[in-house]
Amino acid sequence: MKLGPFIGGSFGVIGFVLSVFAGLMANNPVESILVRGMMWGGVCYLVGYGIGMIGGQVAAEHADKLAKRVAAADQALAEAEAEAAQAAESAQPAGVMGAAVGGSVAAK
Repeated sequence: MKLGPFIGGSFGVIGFVLSVFAGLMANNPVESILVRGMMWGGVCYLVGYGIGMIGGQVAAEHADKLAKRVAAADQALAEAEAEAAQAAESAQPAGVMGAAVGGSVAAK
């Protein structure tokens, strides 16, 4: 979902409703109330659209940074697990492997 149009639409509706309520409270004529309501709805839409575009860009940049950080942590974990597996293989004595294959293990 695009954030700019969503935030802009929300701001526009709020601006229109507030303008209509303010006109009704001031006992203005209906034509004046609706014209000013549409005008302020449009102005608030443009302001909200700009704010939504900025917010969307900030959120996208944050998501990219977070994805890179998680990918780096996953890669470091995979490398550490590979090194641990390699160290475990090289630390295992060769005689233990042969005894397990033969079927008899001598007790010490």
